[in-house]
Amino acid sequence: MKSQKRGGKKAEAGDLQKAFGPLWKYYSAPDVSDILIDAFDRMSVERKGKLESVPSVFGSGAALNAVAKALRELPGSACRSSAFGSGEVLDIHLPDRTVVTRAEGETYSAMTIKKAPVSEPGWDGLVKLGCLPEAGRRLFERITERGESLLVTGGAASGKTTTLSAAAGSIPAGRRIVAVETAPELRLERPSCLRLGASSDEEFAGLLRNAARFLPDYLVTDSLDVIGVPEIVKAMREGIPVLASCHADGVLDALKRLELMYLSAKTFFGLDEIRAMLASGLRYVSHQERGGDGKRRLLELSRIAGYEDGRYVIEPLLKYNGETKAFDLTPAGGELLG
Repeated sequence: MKSQKRGGKKAEAGDLQKAFGPLWKYYSAPDVSDILIDAFDRMSVERKGKLESVPSVFGSGAALNAVAKALRELPGSACRSSAFGSGEVLDIHLPDRTVVTRAEGETYSAMTIKKAPVSEPGWDGLVKLGCLPEAGRRLFERITERGESLLVTGGAASGKTTTLSAAAGSIPAGRRIVAVETAPELRLERPSCLRLGASSDEEFAGLLRNAARFLPDYLVTDSLDVIGVPEIVKAMREGIPVLASCHADGVLDALKRLELMYLSAKTFFGLDEIRAMLASGLRYVSHQERGGDGKRRLLELSRIAGYEDGRYVIEPLLKYNGETKAFDLTPAGGELLG
């Protein structure tokens, strides 16, 4: 994977408008969160959580290519590309944390634009929006107050980054955060925070491997993939609390995915040993999804209580009941809240 960062002057509003060209009317619309271009003549936008088709603003593939090129060359942008055969996928991270993904090959030419939110809602906003109840907020805060490790999981566009940022924001003042990121998407606005941006998978793993040398009270990282999982598990087992996220379909599925990621890293540990290490290092796992109504909700927050007889001991603390449309606090969750 190749990475490139554009230096020079910082991009200004006029630069953005010029680079986005015909897409500016959607990019600048406050109610549009995503712009989805499936081909130069077929596009849609997500507006207030709903997907809607809109007339294409491009007259040709060349016009689409011109916008992609302008965004890539925007001052302050960072690019990561993956080439395979005749195709290429390019991620462009703009200075305002907007993420542009461009895919081009012999039979396809597409681009998606995930706009950065104007402001992160934080726990107050998430509770107000119905993403989680007040008891859920208090549980997350209790976890970070106690210096415990937490894995935030969910599907694509489920709001994992928002939850991870809110959790990091509730780490008590005076504790040092070291963040290792592959993309500058997290909101970590506090004085004692070191942000280390990795420009490649190898650099990401290397920074995680050496994170303890920067004396973190909390290690924060964005989406976990095959690269980095052994380093994260090692940090947790060495007593460094970790906040991280990964794609998963549930709490148990997240643990299974971490197992596979660890095995894919080709370490000398067996599956049973990996499971025992995960259970001893990772204390809490949350799972959230985006519903058909466009709302993002916390579906479960659970504690990993151990590993016995080949199985994880999972204790739900809070669960969303789809039938009653209510959040249920379990006795274990009530006990944690004291």
